[in-house]
Amino acid sequence: MPAPGPVTPVAARSPPPSEPPPASYAPWPAAGHDARHSGSAPVVGPQRGRVKWRRRLEGPVVPGPIVGRDGTVFAASGGGVLHALDPASGQDRWRFDGGGAYGSDLSTSPLLLPDGRLLLWPGPGDSLYAIDARTGQALWRIAFGGMVLSPALGPDGTVYVADMAGGLRALRPTAGGAHERWRIGIGGTGYASPAVDRRGGVTTVYVAADESLVAVRDERSRGRVSWRRATGALIEVSASVAVSGTVTIGSNDKRQHAFTPSGRKLWEAPLASLTYSSSASAVDGSVLVGDHRGAVSRLAGADGHVLARYVGIPQTPRQRSVGVWTAPATDARGNVYFGTRVGHIYGFAYSGRRLFDVKTGATVDSNPALGPDGTLYVGSEDGYLYAIG
Repeated sequence: MPAPGPVTPVAARSPPPSEPPPASYAPWPAAGHDARHSGSAPVVGPQRGRVKWRRRLEGPVVPGPIVGRDGTVFAASGGGVLHALDPASGQDRWRFDGGGAYGSDLSTSPLLLPDGRLLLWPGPGDSLYAIDARTGQALWRIAFGGMVLSPALGPDGTVYVADMAGGLRALRPTAGGAHERWRIGIGGTGYASPAVDRRGGVTTVYVAADESLVAVRDERSRGRVSWRRATGALIEVSASVAVSGTVTIGSNDKRQHAFTPSGRKLWEAPLASLTYSSSASAVDGSVLVGDHRGAVSRLAGADGHVLARYVGIPQTPRQRSVGVWTAPATDARGNVYFGTRVGHIYGFAYSGRRLFDVKTGATVDSNPALGPDGTLYVGSEDGYLYAIG
């Protein structure tokens, strides 16, 4: 299918080779699957929309669930409670009450560290909580200057945490506490959870402030803004980083923007509408991004041209609020999964054939996760978490 408009390519030099992230110990250990936000889980997701179970939580399930080493599903609600759920039944293994409601329509997720024991939850009270993943016991908490976004794990074990007030911190967490390596103010309002890449021996953290994508270089004892690039419109989503190093992010001027690791503009791709869907830089080199017209586009990572579009309910003069409000997830076969403003959870084959359409009756803006057996977990604003197998 042709692109909705011309792609503007910009000449760029080849980046240095990428350094591999920590080995993934579970199909979905963190938000966006990994620190680069690839969205790509090494399992085959559901081919039919069979709901294995549906669990009612105490508030809107906007936070994105994650899946632990043994299949335990860690899911929170806007009511301020974090649950560890049995993947077979959806029943509680434990629950932790953060003591207050939090969040809005921005999906954030906890981070389970590679030992499978320490869970970092961006929860109520503008705080990051450290939870024992086996028992649900709170170990410590750190207050931030605004709503805490999804933490990201760097290659050396550093955890990068941003907040909506424009702060970014580099932490070394343990069960006994967290050593703060550095913190930096980005400025403005940030909706982007950190995306992390390492190449040439240097770790770079990508966040956003107002209309700009910001690259922060980790220099051991401090974080330093390496470059800042304006997109021309407010950014309300997170960036993703391809294995090549290309960084992409969407903005409210109906464009997806791509930059090289040095900050050189690589291309701009027009979308059908503005985006409230964080992109996923899939392992095949393509970029998946949703738009307000109810579709996910697969863009070529090299130049941004449209390879495919996966369309849910299309926008019409009568039905306008149909946007994709989740980050896309993709599986080992390239199947694509996402949710929409009008309450549908979709699965599409790589070819574009629709696999299923699960109707929830409420907005789906919870970033989806795929479990070890290929089960898809995603929440809706009426308080339900769905397990689709």
